[in-house]
Amino acid sequence: MRKPTGQMQEETQKYLDDYNTLYCWEYNEMCDFIEKYGETEFLTHYETYHRLVEDYGQNLIDEFAEHYDVDCVENFEDMYQGQFTSGGSFAETIALDCGYVSTDMPHWIEIDWEKTWDNALSYDYTELIGGHIFSNNY
Repeated sequence: MRKPTGQMQEETQKYLDDYNTLYCWEYNEMCDFIEKYGETEFLTHYETYHRLVEDYGQNLIDEFAEHYDVDCVENFEDMYQGQFTSGGSFAETIALDCGYVSTDMPHWIEIDWEKTWDNALSYDYTELIGGHIFSNNY
């Protein structure tokens, strides 16, 4: 159950008012964050969370915060590897980018990129909704 703003810490109320006045951020969205993650996390991480939501979308940031914890939003952009059609697609891209696979290989050579993802890379990376890949080694 949502705590009325009058029952929140004085500092939290000040931030709510400041964010609403200065940035026109919605009280309800901020209160939803507080309800989900708490006042301490609001005071510490809400500015970054809000910016990331604007840049990457609410669903992705919420899933990231649930998977890694909301205090990791500060590391989101360092952990973010990009959006791919699958883990296999990411495996192919990283192998090419690192120079492990030649781009002029004959067409008859096939590499199972999904197995590469499943057997190796999925331990060091996580795929969230929509094919967004994050490094687990941050």
